[in-house]
Amino acid sequence: MVIIYPKRLKGWLDYSCKRAQAVYDDIYAWSVAYLHSKEWDLYLLLRNRATGLAVLHQVVIGDDELSTIDDKKISTALNERLLAYGFDGDDLAFYLKEGEAITFSDQFESAYERKKLKDLETWVMETGFAEAMQTIGDLEPTINRRKVDAKALFAKALSERRGEKTKDLYSAISVKITLRMPKEYPVWRRFHIPTDLSYGDLHTLIQVAFGWDGSHLHEFRLGSWARIMPAYDIERDFSWDDAELYDEDEVTIRELNQKKMVYIYDFGDDWTHDITLEKILSVEEEPKPICVDGFGSSPWEDCGGPWGYAAIRDGLDDPDSLYRSWALEWLGLEDKDEDDLDLDDEDLHGVPFSLAVINAGLRHRLW
Repeated sequence: MVIIYPKRLKGWLDYSCKRAQAVYDDIYAWSVAYLHSKEWDLYLLLRNRATGLAVLHQVVIGDDELSTIDDKKISTALNERLLAYGFDGDDLAFYLKEGEAITFSDQFESAYERKKLKDLETWVMETGFAEAMQTIGDLEPTINRRKVDAKALFAKALSERRGEKTKDLYSAISVKITLRMPKEYPVWRRFHIPTDLSYGDLHTLIQVAFGWDGSHLHEFRLGSWARIMPAYDIERDFSWDDAELYDEDEVTIRELNQKKMVYIYDFGDDWTHDITLEKILSVEEEPKPICVDGFGSSPWEDCGGPWGYAAIRDGLDDPDSLYRSWALEWLGLEDKDEDDLDLDDEDLHGVPFSLAVINAGLRHRLW
């Protein structure tokens, strides 16, 4: 069973709620709203995606319970209200058993589905909770511009005893990695990666995506409590802080993470990459690391860090810059006539961003 909730309800979900990882038959999909009366009695409003059937259930909070939404409250609401509607006992027992593992998603199938839930909320508030609980099951929702008997449709679907899932899904993570640079030269990349990607493979991904050659030391930092690096670097680390040290090939993103992390490459030039875990994605095929977006040319290796790169770019862009001769020399252009220089050439700005080149490298190194 999947329960689809508006994003405004995210803060009401209990920590124990499980994320949906499958495509469900519409008869097992319910959208949910959480309503309260003037006396602050709480009600769960549920609308079935396939049939438009709606239920309204007053939530009773025990002394040891929180007022959050969880799978137990959803299960109780559906069990009690669907039984009260008088559906065939055996068919309903099959349905509730098949859908007993309740999961949650914030992905509505359409704006229409979201609007229908909102319309139901408005109707309940205008009708009053006591009357709405008695009459909501008799509403005739509109499906494909026609009013339908929701109970009859739901009873027919129950009699077919369909399976709950039509397809299993996999989890991936949307990750944005931003290189700390002077504001004039923004550089970032966005990826979809599997949750079981190791930090060793994440290191490879960053090297490919930003054009580094792997000739310097590196490490990941998760706040001040964890540092992740190659095993041979752990053996010679001076442990200058109290952070726990982890082997990058022995730990995955799923096992150890936080919303924002840092990857540092080349402790001389100090290239700092800010890693943001943006959101969990559900995908139909087993995920592979892939770059989906990005911006900006990556700096050259050994160019002196962000400020060295900025000085070279300043020398290229401004003929009167103090860095002009040094920039041309660093790029091997000191013997060229100024009139022959194409300073708009992207190759003179670093390693140009190319989805095709990055993903070819990822396929070669990580697939």
